[in-house]
Amino acid sequence: MNAYLFKNLLSITAVYGILWLVFLFLACFFGVHIARLVRFGWLYQKKKDEPKPTEEKKEKTPEPKPSAEPVYYIVERKRKTRQSYGEPKQIRFK
Repeated sequence: MNAYLFKNLLSITAVYGILWLVFLFLACFFGVHIARLVRFGWLYQKKKDEPKPTEEKKEKTPEPKPSAEPVYYIVERKRKTRQSYGEPKQIRFK
């Protein structure tokens, strides 16, 4: 009788654990997606509320002066494929 009762309690505990796991997953999943939607909406409203600059208010920005030092770009060369390979070496492990 006691073995049956103990076995039943273990299965109920496992079911409660699985239910809590599913509940926590769904709560986190919906929480993250709701937070992302709120952020997107907030950024959209912020972008929408910005006044468009008129031509009268625009000021000319000074053009950047060219630097005295030259700019070098690193370019990787294309490697040629070998037409023939040497004899394979024999490796011995001790």
